[in-house]
Amino acid sequence: MMRLSRTELQILMELARGNKNISGIAKALIRSKAQVYRSGQKLLRNGFILRSNGFYEPVKEAYVNLLLQLLGNFPSLIEPFSGSGLKVFIALLEPKGIAELMQETRLGRAQVFKKIKQARAISLIRYENSEYYLNEKLWSKVFGFLWELKAHEETVDPRVPADSMIYFRNEKEIVFSSREELDASLTGFSAYEQYGIKLLMGTNYYCLPKRRLGKEEIFRHSLFIAEKDFEIRQIISVALFYAKYKKNLKRVKHLILDNINKVFEGQRIPGYPALDEIRDRADVYHIKIRKD
Repeated sequence: MMRLSRTELQILMELARGNKNISGIAKALIRSKAQVYRSGQKLLRNGFILRSNGFYEPVKEAYVNLLLQLLGNFPSLIEPFSGSGLKVFIALLEPKGIAELMQETRLGRAQVFKKIKQARAISLIRYENSEYYLNEKLWSKVFGFLWELKAHEETVDPRVPADSMIYFRNEKEIVFSSREELDASLTGFSAYEQYGIKLLMGTNYYCLPKRRLGKEEIFRHSLFIAEKDFEIRQIISVALFYAKYKKNLKRVKHLILDNINKVFEGQRIPGYPALDEIRDRADVYHIKIRKD
């Protein structure tokens, strides 16, 4: 999930107000042209604006149009939206408790609570029954913007082919699937064969930048994939890899793993395969399923 700085959001706010001249934006924000130019470069890379002859123009996309409307009318959104804010609020498109929110965003408690505090100051978030909710009634346009941005984020990235499914990304790496054969590192379920678990996949799972990946990194990537697709065959595959290399994966924490460990103990978890199903597949690869 992309991050927008306070300055980047302020530039978008100026565009919403009709101020498109780079020099005019710098004057309005009391910034140097160099500062505005640097922030503008990030907005260009992230698909929010175009630049031509000293002017910025917003890209004609639904998520950009909605954001401009919001910033033009409600500058108070700049503070909560900046930094890790958009990541937190997209995660809250479905209500979550603090632990689940931290897990999904992979942010620390202090970062999450900072954004919650900023959002609650303008009634963007409400708290009820131990969960945080976006205040859709009061901020319906924010709700719409976040859905549009989420859809854009999940399908578009200049580093990967247009038909790719994106499972995780930040500025340093991206995990995605594609039916094409690409010059990228095989990861997730596509890399399990390297470790004795050959799977028949209808697509290839990749990671960029291309590099040598270890067991833990490949396993984390398979959790990103399983979290998003959540297919029984993928959960079984995760369980097999985890059972085989548990000693190497002690640092990995994830709700899927918590539930797999419960299945290993004989519990039935809704939506998860039964222990007998996992053991049937484990026998094929000579993997022993043991309780912790």
